Amino acid sequence: MIKTFVLDALLPMLVCGGLGGFLLFTLLARLVYDHLETHYHDILSPAATHGLLETDSFGGYMADVWRVARSGEWRRIESAFWRGMLWFSMSAGGTMLVSLTGLMVIFMFPRWWR
Repeated sequence: MIKTFVLDALLPMLVCGGLGGFLLFTLLARLVYDHLETHYHDILSPAATHGLLETDSFGGYMADVWRVARSGEWRRIESAFWRGMLWFSMSAGGTMLVSLTGLMVIFMFPRWWR
């Protein structure tokens, strides 16, 4: 009973949540980062000085958006639309983290569902 639930329902749901959350978070974080870079450039962390740590190539924009959300500097964003986009992005990132944590738990502790 539990084995069929985990394999037929929970595992596909967690995989889709992890992949979908990652793709959605990547897209929305880029949109929010571009808006912050245009209108609130002082909120973002300073740009890297050498080519190995480019913000765009390694997804540093996701870390910057996450840092803005955690630090409380998001309160400076005046537009309700962009505030909503920021929190929608954070929700997608949270969904991704919860899904990947669930996948990790399922594969690390298979004894409880086999």
